[in-house]
Amino acid sequence: MGKRTRSMAEFSFVSEETKMGLHKLGCVLALLLFAALAISNDAHGKSNLLAYISDSANASPAYWVAKERGIFKKHGLDIELIYISGSTRGIQSLIAGDVAFVGAVGTSAIYGKLAGGDIAIVNSLTNTLPYYIIGKPEIKSPEDIKGRSAAIHIPGTAADFALRLALKQLKLTLNDIKAVTIGTGTARVLAVTSGQLDFTVGQEAERVRAEQGGLKVILDMAKMKIPFQLTCTVTSRKIIRDNPDTVQRLVRAMAETVHYYKHNQAEVIKVLQKYTRGQDIAVLNKAYEAYRDLLVDDTYPTIAGLKSILDIQADIDPKAAKAKPEDVLDLRFVEDLKKSGFLAQLGTRS
Repeated sequence: MGKRTRSMAEFSFVSEETKMGLHKLGCVLALLLFAALAISNDAHGKSNLLAYISDSANASPAYWVAKERGIFKKHGLDIELIYISGSTRGIQSLIAGDVAFVGAVGTSAIYGKLAGGDIAIVNSLTNTLPYYIIGKPEIKSPEDIKGRSAAIHIPGTAADFALRLALKQLKLTLNDIKAVTIGTGTARVLAVTSGQLDFTVGQEAERVRAEQGGLKVILDMAKMKIPFQLTCTVTSRKIIRDNPDTVQRLVRAMAETVHYYKHNQAEVIKVLQKYTRGQDIAVLNKAYEAYRDLLVDDTYPTIAGLKSILDIQADIDPKAAKAKPEDVLDLRFVEDLKKSGFLAQLGTRS
C-alpha cells in the first residue's frame, strides 16, 4: 500500500496566538497589496516582462531555461525576465502593472486576490512543499529549535509558509523562536553557516549548500508530500481578456520547457550556472534532480493545495472562508494543452 499523501487541511492553525500572528501578517500583506492596487489604475503591465522571484536553482529555473534555450521565442514570445525578490513583491508588481507575468507561489496569489487584485493563476510547475529545516549541528532535535534564532523570508512566500507549517507540527509559533528576516535562500543559508543565526528553511539547493557548510537537516518536510501550490504563473485578468493568445502561447512554452528540462540535464545546468552566478556544480546537479522530479508534466495547478491554503487563511480572514480555488484560477489554457494534442506531441502524459 502506498504512502498516504497528507493534506494541509490536517495542519490548520487554530491556536489564538497563531491566529493573532496570522491576522497581523494578513493585515500587512493587505496593506502592501492595496497600495499596489492604488497605483495601478488601468495599467496593462509591461507586455513582455515576466518576473521570477528567487535566485534559487529550486524555485525559478524553468523560466530561465525557457528564455535561454529559445523556447519563448519559438512560441512567438519576446519575453524579458526581471528578478524581484520574493513572491509577495512579485504579485505587488503584477497588480501595479509593472510586469505582465509572475512566477509566484500560491499563497501570494491568493493573498493578492483576497486583497482585491484582478489576477489569476494560469499554470503550475510544482505542486508540493519540498522544504527542509536546516541548522547548526548542536540542534539535537526538531523540538530543540525553540528559543533559537532563525533566518526567515518575507511574509507570503513559500519559505515563510513552510516555516510556519513546520512550527505548527512542533506545536510552536513564531513567538517561540527569534525570527530574523533575511530574504533569499542563499542569504538565509549564509546567515546560518556564518554563525550569525541558528537555523533556516530551504529547498534542495539550500540543503546541499548548508550541509557543505557544516549544517544538518533538522526536519524533512519533503517526505510529508503535502499538496501545495508552489511555483505557478500568475497574470492579470485584463491581460487574459485582452491577449488570450499571448497567455496561451506562454502556457504552451512552459509546458514544452518542462519536457525540455527533464531530458536535457547538461544544457539546463549551464543555464543554472548563469543565473546562480556560478554556484557549485555539485549543488546544481542535486538541485536539478530534485526540481526535475517535482515538475508537473501537464502543468495543471493543484486545486487541493490551493483549497488547503484558503482553509488555513480562513481562520483569520473572512474573505478566505467565502473564496474558492477557482476564484484565483483560469484553467482554460492548461486544459487546451490536452484538448489540442499539444501534450501528446511532446510525448507527455496528461
